[in-house]
Amino acid sequence: MKNILLTLFLFSFFSLGFAKNPNEKTFLIIFDKAELKNNKTSPEYIELSLMNLFDTKSYSGNSDAAIIIKTTQEKIDKCLIGDYIVRLNQTTITTLNDVAFQIIDLDQSKGIYQAFLSSIEGKVEKSSKKSNKFFKSVPTP
Repeated sequence: MKNILLTLFLFSFFSLGFAKNPNEKTFLIIFDKAELKNNKTSPEYIELSLMNLFDTKSYSGNSDAAIIIKTTQEKIDKCLIGDYIVRLNQTTITTLNDVAFQIIDLDQSKGIYQAFLSSIEGKVEKSSKKSNKFFKSVPTP
């Protein structure tokens, strides 16, 4: 009995500890490497301006440079993210919209993707019902 209670307690403790915050929003900011080179900056340097406000992670390498921003503030959208002032280098300050190639709300994109999948599944289901009717109407010898 003690083992079952201990197991249930530990399971609930760990599930609450590792549960994802449902109000968390995630944004992907993509940069053009040529533009970053012209401005003599990097996504890591731009991330320094945002890391005090948000949970951030910058990526650079062979593909396009990017920053992922996670926030728990509900009123933040991609327009407000783009209006934040960031430092490009020691002498240049600008808004994120001016330097970012694209700002993507990943949660909104996930919803659009799920709606697209459900519409495709609906079309496939309708077409399979029509094809089943065709085969059922054919008499067997």
